[in-house]
Amino acid sequence: MSVLSEKISDVIGSVNQKFVTFVENKTKLSNKSIVLFLFLFTATISAPMLIGYTVDNDPSRAEDKDIEIFRDRAQTILDGNLLYRDTERITVTPPLINYLFTPVLLLGDSLLMWMVWFAFFLFLTSVVLFFILEAFFDRRLAIAGSAMYSASPFGQFTSVAMLQDDSIIVFFLALSLLFLTRKRWYLAAAAFGLGTMTKLFPALCAPLAFTAPDNWKVRTTVVTIGFSIGLAVSLPFLILAYGEFMQFLEFYLFGVQPQSSSQSFASFSPIEQRGMSFWRYFGETIVFVPSKILHGIFVIALLSTWYSAFTNRLNVNAAFTLCILWIFIFYSKIHYGYHMMALLVLIPYAIHDTLKLWSLVGISFLGRIVHLAWRDSLFTDNDWVHLFFAVIMWFYWIYWAVFVIKNQEYRKTEDDSSVHQIIIASSWIVVVCFAYTLHIGMKKIFF
Repeated sequence: MSVLSEKISDVIGSVNQKFVTFVENKTKLSNKSIVLFLFLFTATISAPMLIGYTVDNDPSRAEDKDIEIFRDRAQTILDGNLLYRDTERITVTPPLINYLFTPVLLLGDSLLMWMVWFAFFLFLTSVVLFFILEAFFDRRLAIAGSAMYSASPFGQFTSVAMLQDDSIIVFFLALSLLFLTRKRWYLAAAAFGLGTMTKLFPALCAPLAFTAPDNWKVRTTVVTIGFSIGLAVSLPFLILAYGEFMQFLEFYLFGVQPQSSSQSFASFSPIEQRGMSFWRYFGETIVFVPSKILHGIFVIALLSTWYSAFTNRLNVNAAFTLCILWIFIFYSKIHYGYHMMALLVLIPYAIHDTLKLWSLVGISFLGRIVHLAWRDSLFTDNDWVHLFFAVIMWFYWIYWAVFVIKNQEYRKTEDDSSVHQIIIASSWIVVVCFAYTLHIGMKKIFF
């Protein structure tokens, strides 16, 4: 038995060394070559699911997805008609996300193209994350962290299997964080402005572009840039489709169900509308907390974070991270793909600790369980079991919020031994993530 154990140990040691050597060789590449590597890496991780779903070719697959909604909005744009007013279904998203759907229609509008398009934004975000990490950490860790983001089930399953657009907004958040960390305030303001007009989540972090500079002239310019972009994008709809555009804002901000005599919209109960959030399961089993109360607390948490950043009690990285974490702690509506935002901001805080890195992949599988409970597809329909899993996730995000408040600076890992441990851990995490996508792809082909 000891001989077998030694052989297994030797094999694992050899594989670990190959992981380290592989990443170290990549650090010698130019930035352009790193970008190419991340593209090929993302394509490799996505390939099993892309192939599996394409071979399976289930004609009913799009029925329970949002693809028809995406198509409706993009086709309205390509036909020269007006968003919000002329779509068949009521539009409840900011304008720009719909324009980012049009390339897929121009490239054939197949489900494969939609999957590839969403996965492409995983690649783009991994590239931006690489440049964020490289400014704070060893180049080897920047490669490891960006690859981990790209491989995570949060992104891969959402983009390819679920056909959801969440990967797009994380790209704009990543750009905003990159420009903030590099003190490119005007570019950060532009990224926040464009991001907010794509999905509203960047607006939660946008005030940090105002609080971070210590010059009032710069702050004034930042506000001008951000609001000018928002106004320029929104103005045509405010003029030509005011009522429909305001319905979108009311739905997004207050959860008010839109109404229309000419457009369709799938309405949900206050519980169903909350997706897979902790507050959904808490409401099903114990007591329903009104969204107005939750969102009031959420706004207070955001205001406190912005003020703490303005008074230098929080640095910009910590404040940005907390603005995202408050979503998972206080916001009433959560979907599986939203967790890509948490992954983006937490990888820099976890990159020094192998256990924290493993927890980020572990929570993605737990999140899948909670997601299945929301979809009534879990192994049990017991509400208390569902709440149990949701509570674990909820406390996980609370743990991270407390950690970030107490440890605002990214913890750097300098010595080779520690760097090697992180490379080995992140490499095995990638192996687990690839095994996950391979399992799903093979299941679609053979079962």
